[in-house]
Order: sequence, then C-alpha cells, then structure tokens
Amino acid sequence: MLSRRPLDSLDLPTLVTVLALVALGLVAIASATLDHPTRDGLWQRQLIWCVVGLCAAVVVFMIDYHVWAEFSLLIHGGALALLVLVLFFGTEVGGNRSWLVLGPLRLQPSELAKWTTCLTLASYLTKRVRGSVGLREMLEMGLIAGTPMVLVAAQPDTGTALIFLPIYVAAILLGGLRWRVMVGLLIAGLLLTPLVWTQLKDYQQERILTVFDNSRDPSGVGYQVRQSKIAIGSGGLTGKGLFQGTQSRLNFLPAQHTDFVLAVLAEEWGFFGAAAVLLLFYYLIYRTIVAARSSQDKQGTYICLLVAAWLTGQMAINVGMVLGLLPTIGVPLPFLSYGGSALVAAIAGIGLVLNVRGRRFVNA
Repeated sequence: MLSRRPLDSLDLPTLVTVLALVALGLVAIASATLDHPTRDGLWQRQLIWCVVGLCAAVVVFMIDYHVWAEFSLLIHGGALALLVLVLFFGTEVGGNRSWLVLGPLRLQPSELAKWTTCLTLASYLTKRVRGSVGLREMLEMGLIAGTPMVLVAAQPDTGTALIFLPIYVAAILLGGLRWRVMVGLLIAGLLLTPLVWTQLKDYQQERILTVFDNSRDPSGVGYQVRQSKIAIGSGGLTGKGLFQGTQSRLNFLPAQHTDFVLAVLAEEWGFFGAAAVLLLFYYLIYRTIVAARSSQDKQGTYICLLVAAWLTGQMAINVGMVLGLLPTIGVPLPFLSYGGSALVAAIAGIGLVLNVRGRRFVNA
C-alpha cells in the first residue's frame, strides 16, 4: 500500500462526472450560439479551454498537495498581484474591468484567486489553528479571503466577489468556530443590514428588489428573470429537443451561453435534463467529501472541503439566480457556462481533490 502511486488511485468517478458536466455545457453552448453572427463557434473555444483545464489539472495532480500548500501564500500573492494589475490595466467587458489581455489570450485573475484562496486557507488551518477559531484567526483568515474579495468587488464584479464568502465561512467552521461567536456574528450581521443596504448602489438595490417583484424592472433584470422562467417552464418534463429552444435560439434569453446556460438545458431537455445536471453536481460534491474523509491528514481534508464550498456556493447562487430566487449578479454555472478562466480554475480545483484522493495510501 505504501508504494502505491497516486495515478494508480485516480478517482475515476470524480473525473468522469466532471467530464460529463463539461460535455453537457459544450452541447448547451453550441445550441445557444448556433447561427449567431458573433457567437457561432464558441463551443469549440470552450473545448480548447477544457483541454487547457485538463492539462492544468494534470500538473496540479502530479505535484503532491503538501508541496502546493507549502507555497500557497506565494501563489496567492501572485493571484492578488494580478488582481491589482487588472484594476489599472484590465480590459472592460460588460461593465466590469475583470480581464487581462495578453495578445490572443484573455485571463480573468479572479477565477485563479478562488483556487489560491482555498489552498491558502487550507494551509493556514493546518498550521495555525489549534482547537477553535478565535477573533485573531477569524481576522487573519478574513485577510486571506477578504483581500481578493475586495479587489474583485472594485472591478466591480459583485457576483464573483461573493463566491469568496462561502469559502471563508467554510474555513472558519472547519477551524472550530465557537457557537457563541457564530450567534454573535449573525446578530451583528442582522443589525448591520440596514447600513449595508444604504451603501449599495441603485442598480444593486434594484436587483435585490426584483427578486420579490419582477415587474419593477421590466426591460432590465426583471426581463432576464422572466425570460429564464419562461424558458424553464416551456421545457416541461422532457423538453423541446436539442437545438429546439426558442428562448435561446431567438435571443429572448439574455446571457444564454454564460449565466443562464441552465435555462437553455431546462428548455431543451426539460425538468428531467435539468435534474440530471443537478444530480451530477451533487454527486461531484459527494465525491469531494469522500476524498476529504479518506485523506490521511487535515491538510487534505481542508483542501477538499474548501473546494466543495467554492463549487457548491457558486452552483447554488447560479441556480437561485436562474430560478429568480436570488438577484441576477452574473455568476456562471461551474463547468457548464462559457468562460475559459472559470472552466480552467474549476477543473484545476478538482485536480486538487484528485490529488488528495490519489495520495490517501501514499501518505499513510
């Protein structure tokens, strides 16, 4: 057992699940962009990014996760440096200055920062937290997760910035946050809600209010939510058929290949198809938890569970957004939505999970 190589213990169910989600995303993107004058062929680009992501995952997998953790702070610092560069030299897309353009390559550093934040918090929990999380540990972990969150929010990309929150919450809970402190934080959060509300911009307040009343913004966010609901509802149980979705093909559904790709799947494949996608996600998270439980040390456990928090939080926000249960804040669905940086980062995150799972015997 001690001499078994990580490759011999590769978690194939997890890998196959990820590839299935990516494949479904490619089909949905192809359907949503077919014959579109400016988007035709995006699925081929996404396929190329999938290959890049798999190559990145191979690199992540082959290097022991303890080595990654040892240099996590340095890697995280590099991601933060890129986020600072974006604020000064980034290219604006859709109102957000989130991209660094290097010739034909476009990089979104905020996606890399999710990966480095999980790794760095896992390393911190392993080295610094003993017993339970106190105020000092909360502040230090808040600095690790909060710095990229603030830099991303300054782009401004509120949706992506919020993804760091479930990662941070998971970290302090894994560290053993005392229940009294947790209750105190909840009370403080409720008391500060009115103050936070007054600090939001008008369009941000409108997006939140639109969740409760779609008619508030009939030509903007309310329109997006209504079209998403129409697409989902018109799909019925079995859907209209592949490449037959009218909401996406006729461009009634905005951002159909990115934020609302799940609505495309629901319209064409129906309730059963959308449910199958969500079941694949749940199974992937389950496999991530299995990897955490099988880890031979806390380092591996923390890495797996923080990656699970990242993917679960992002998936939950996207699904809630598509169903009109949460504000429309531009959060892509992991593995399925179009976007190279997001896809590479998510697959690399699974690479960390496979790394931990593959070394459950090596480190025994």
